Amino acid sequence: MYQCIKCTLSTVLAVLSSCNSPKFLQFGESVHSWQLKLGFSNNILSVNSLICMYTNCGDLRASYALLQSVSTVADTACWNAMITGCTQNGYFSESLETFKLMRRESNAKHDFVTLVNVISACGNLNLVFHGQLVHGFAHKTLVDEDVRVMNALITMYGRFGDVDCAMLVFDLCSKPNLCSWNCIISALSQNKKAKTALQLFQNLDFEPDEITNSTILSACTQLGSIRHGKQIHGQILRSNFHKNCFIVAALIDMYSNCGRLDISIHIFNSSPKKNTASWNSMISAYGFHSKGQKAMALFNEMIVSGEKPTKITFINLLSACAHSGFVDEGLRYYNCMSDEYGVEPATEHHVCVVDMLGRSGRLNEAYEFIEKMVVKPDHGVWGAMLSSCNYHGDVEMGKKVGEILFGLEPKNVGYYVSLANTYVAVGSWSDAVKLRNFVQDVRLKKPAGYSLVDVGLH
Repeated sequence: MYQCIKCTLSTVLAVLSSCNSPKFLQFGESVHSWQLKLGFSNNILSVNSLICMYTNCGDLRASYALLQSVSTVADTACWNAMITGCTQNGYFSESLETFKLMRRESNAKHDFVTLVNVISACGNLNLVFHGQLVHGFAHKTLVDEDVRVMNALITMYGRFGDVDCAMLVFDLCSKPNLCSWNCIISALSQNKKAKTALQLFQNLDFEPDEITNSTILSACTQLGSIRHGKQIHGQILRSNFHKNCFIVAALIDMYSNCGRLDISIHIFNSSPKKNTASWNSMISAYGFHSKGQKAMALFNEMIVSGEKPTKITFINLLSACAHSGFVDEGLRYYNCMSDEYGVEPATEHHVCVVDMLGRSGRLNEAYEFIEKMVVKPDHGVWGAMLSSCNYHGDVEMGKKVGEILFGLEPKNVGYYVSLANTYVAVGSWSDAVKLRNFVQDVRLKKPAGYSLVDVGLH
């Protein structure tokens, strides 16, 4: 107790900042008690620090109670502590609600920190209209001129899939920094505008960092451009970024997608430190090249190494089993992923299982699996089922699944085309013509497919 009385506010604040996850909540509550005993309860810095601590530890009720207790004197930093804490910990709806409360009940003025976090929350929740409103509000209050706000807007529009608005914000940025370039290149890459991303990268005004390199490698992966990928790889080696685990993962993906599994293996084996991302990428690479046996062996190595598998790990592993015909093994991994590894099956895993059963011709099992799903199957699961029906020419099953998909996504022309192709494969031309005519009558149009050929040094 004597030592506790000697504590200064700076000491307590420094200790509180280390309480950044639910496992430290009890200790954080003890520090809160010390603050009260030391007479710091009315200090706004103390309150801000406690709000951050409780939010980071997942106790939003305590955070809001503290904010309410000082609401009459709360300054911008106090509100930002709550809004930032919510956004950074994935409580996006709560972040927006706090911002509304701040504007309605407080005299505190927002700043760039406030809007960066609110914009991020809108992007993560895919709230297009709200995001546009916040953008308008930022413009009206002149905060949108801050480069950090503009970077957040670029990322937000990228999440919305609105590449044109993302480019417009980037072009309006008077003094873009490297983060601005990273945001726009990432937005383009995520929205399948890899060619534009590569062109923009070639005009980069800054020395690329790890984020720039890993993002542009993703664009090369989409394009299958090993020529550009090798050039970027050379730059990565010169910049000494080749030891970065995330860049290693991006290189593995790029070379694998460009058909050079041998180089992917070499990069993975040469990496001195492997994280989950690099293990996942290598498992995916083996699956992409139908090396299911090696993907499973690598997964076992990953577990032995002490690395914890994630949702992505099992998506890649199940996909590898599907492409290599290891159905029973894949089902075994699916059935144990929750109990043994703590990864709850998600929609992507269900899609993999349906695809795995469907590819092997076990259509009835795939249909039964869908019917027994705890969560309601979405269009991705039924889409995988329809593809399998098409592949095996099962018209009756395909028709049943098609009707379900037409109800879920009536404007997705791909489902109509897939079912029509199933009819054609078994010689049921009249049914195929009826379906094609229906597609024309409702004016649905399938985007034209295309292929890319990289003509250059390989």
